[in-house]
Amino acid sequence: MKPKLALLLALLANSIFAQKTCNEMYFQKFTRQQLEQDVDFIKEKIINAHVNPFTEISESEFEKKYSNIRKALKDGMTQKDFYFLAKPLIVTLNDEHSSMSDYCVTDSIKKSMKVLPLKFKYENGKMLLTENYSDSKLNMGDELISMNKISIGEVLETCAKTIPGAKEERVPMAVDKFWIMINKYCYFITDNYDLKFKSGLQTVVKSISLEQLKANAAKNQPAQQKVFTPIDYRKIKNFGYLKVNTFDDRHTYSLDEWKVKFDSTFTLIKKDNVQSLVVDVHHNSGGNSGVGNLLISYFSGKDYNSYQGRWKKSKEYSDVLKADHKTVPEYESLKNGDFYPIKSRIVKAGENPLRFNGKTYVVVGKNTFSSAMMFGAIVLDNKLAEVVGEIPEKGHPNHFGELIDFQTPNTKLNFLFGVKEWIRPAGDVSPNKLIPTKIIDLKDKTEEQIIELL
Repeated sequence: MKPKLALLLALLANSIFAQKTCNEMYFQKFTRQQLEQDVDFIKEKIINAHVNPFTEISESEFEKKYSNIRKALKDGMTQKDFYFLAKPLIVTLNDEHSSMSDYCVTDSIKKSMKVLPLKFKYENGKMLLTENYSDSKLNMGDELISMNKISIGEVLETCAKTIPGAKEERVPMAVDKFWIMINKYCYFITDNYDLKFKSGLQTVVKSISLEQLKANAAKNQPAQQKVFTPIDYRKIKNFGYLKVNTFDDRHTYSLDEWKVKFDSTFTLIKKDNVQSLVVDVHHNSGGNSGVGNLLISYFSGKDYNSYQGRWKKSKEYSDVLKADHKTVPEYESLKNGDFYPIKSRIVKAGENPLRFNGKTYVVVGKNTFSSAMMFGAIVLDNKLAEVVGEIPEKGHPNHFGELIDFQTPNTKLNFLFGVKEWIRPAGDVSPNKLIPTKIIDLKDKTEEQIIELL
């Protein structure tokens, strides 16, 4: 068993503590009129501002879903009631950046909340056990086939209905978050789980508290945890190995600070006189695509084609630009509902005295996402370097982006989605996946081992 306490803690933070002041909100009841205002608000913002809300369901299907939600509203519903009723409007946007904030959970409920002390992974259509924090003796890798006498396929389809994002990724995400999904979002089980595995094992696993889950995970926690570093470089044999773990320009470094970091790093790379360079973004979940574009200028002297797409004009996003003291005259001149075309352009390489001119590999992986995905697609489609590694599990090269967020006026639920549609330089190719030219299994591999596989 290899615990992932950091991942568990991150999921706890995202899933349970998304709203900080919930003790009063949790018990508050709303009138039907207030709830109608909120669902009307959600619909209005989606129709006005989302770049393409009818990719998964048609406009008539969307209207029917909205009408059914509105009819189901009644006096005395709580924020939690409304959350589960209204969230399908966000889920079916098929937008991997979309979300609706969690509903409130009081301090006392959080303290007593119990969860399933098991972790699973989704592989080849199977739900496989990967971590066990319970007292039950289970076999790692065993396939779960039913829970409380319900087939696991049915369970996952039910849970997936509460997960926004690309349709084909909702079941894998339900598996990844199953330990908290199953009691808080879909089946609300708070005591025992009757589990049946393909090996023939059938056993009851008891729920445990969040505190106990953390304590059990900590028992097997490695003594030393790796500290997250936005950028890290070292020389390995004749290779320079550069890890860029984020493209964030808000909470990590500004774009100007990223340039300073890249300047100092590539000065060292030049001094080390390495023969080949590895740029590793397989743990990079994105940020600002401008950081990735800047990074390209340090290892490629070739002109390249950029992303293309379209941008939906809306008063809502126009107001966002004005609040940020930004203006795009061509965008502002459009009528609300029209589209501003984002044309692929040729990006000139320009001069960069620190540019590395040798063989470069870009490593992508299962966790490469958002603007890091765009970085990989630009490099791959324009043949700027050799892209190796694993196919990312979440997200797609062609996707919605440039997020806008709102809050419902009465129930105070935050939701967000994309106002732009991005298409990779190669176009609307199928499958919509970032597929490396050379597949490498990165699981548990050291940097030295990755270099040996290049």
